[in-house]
Amino acid sequence: MIQIKTFLLLSLMLMQACLEETNPAFDEKAFTKIFDNYSFSASYFPIDVQQTSDGGYLILGGRRLTTTTFTGIYLLKADKFGNFVSDEEIDESYVNPVGDLMKIGADYFFLCMDPLTLQTHVARVDANGEGFTATAVSASLTYPAAASLDGTNIIALSYNSVTLQSVISLITSTGTVTSSKGYTIGAGEGIEEPIINHYLRTGRQFPFQAGKAGSLYYFNGFYNYTFSLVFTNLSQDVPNGVVQGQQDDGGISALVPVSGNSFAAARFNFGDNFLLPKVNLNSSGITSSTDLGGFSLPELTPNATVRIIRATIQDQNVLVFAANTKSNQVGLFFYDEATGEFLGSRYVGYSNPLEVASIKQTAEGDLIICSTTYVAGRFGRFCLVKIPQSDITL
Repeated sequence: MIQIKTFLLLSLMLMQACLEETNPAFDEKAFTKIFDNYSFSASYFPIDVQQTSDGGYLILGGRRLTTTTFTGIYLLKADKFGNFVSDEEIDESYVNPVGDLMKIGADYFFLCMDPLTLQTHVARVDANGEGFTATAVSASLTYPAAASLDGTNIIALSYNSVTLQSVISLITSTGTVTSSKGYTIGAGEGIEEPIINHYLRTGRQFPFQAGKAGSLYYFNGFYNYTFSLVFTNLSQDVPNGVVQGQQDDGGISALVPVSGNSFAAARFNFGDNFLLPKVNLNSSGITSSTDLGGFSLPELTPNATVRIIRATIQDQNVLVFAANTKSNQVGLFFYDEATGEFLGSRYVGYSNPLEVASIKQTAEGDLIICSTTYVAGRFGRFCLVKIPQSDITL
């Protein structure tokens, strides 16, 4: 009789598991999807992801090209269950896709460039990643490095290889440059080598960033021989404030404004990583990132890629840090936004290695993580992981 009961119990458990696997509501809330490709030698890496109005996801990425050392443009659309819908390999007339992937109206925008003239273009696609158009910006801006949204305008960081300047600009969605200011990276032989290697992906990928904090704009890039966080009002020849790094061996690796001079940030210094969930930055003077302290996490990879978002989880305002770990997982670290108190952690990725590209909170309050994984340990592919808010313990 015990054997019969055990069999019935096991049968019920298996039936329940099958129901959960085929339950659309369950599948929509939690999934892990790897998007493979019929071309074994093709290699892709994600840059940013956005949830679309139909509940699905649009991913901006790059792809390896055989005709140039620059990176091609690749777009992938997934449905709300994370299933593949369609993809687009954009013509090689445009290269070097740069996030953020920004929604303006019903369309999605990002920056790219002409591989011959190096001129920056504003690219537009619809919610399916289709209907690609690219418009050259109205000023001579080359080598786009980062972008973010300011209302309906784009804050862009680019590099001018003629004047040796990091350039921060405001651009409309139609490509009109309304304001622009350049700041020297320094002079001398070899000073721009790490920057060019970044664009060619033959060297270290730097955490370039551009945004706005209060009335000031900022960029995270090279200034005066050092990878620095620079604050500017876009009118003065000298920046309003600079948080200096250690040449190209130290600096800010991620930044999110919270309120006033309060930020959530991460920094790197000669391979070490530090998380700063609540830090006040001086936007009107010269300081050093090495003086900022922070929480050291030895499990992170040297000079780890870090992404930070503000989120509301279980009615609590939190900061979510996503970073690459030495175990080839993506570590998620949760902090209270108001106090900076550590709330908990979670690790994503098991049999397949993951390298974080983007993390977002969905309209339903869940977390979506877009990462690079590798097929046969060699060929980069997109991976999309969704974690239900109900599964996050704070």
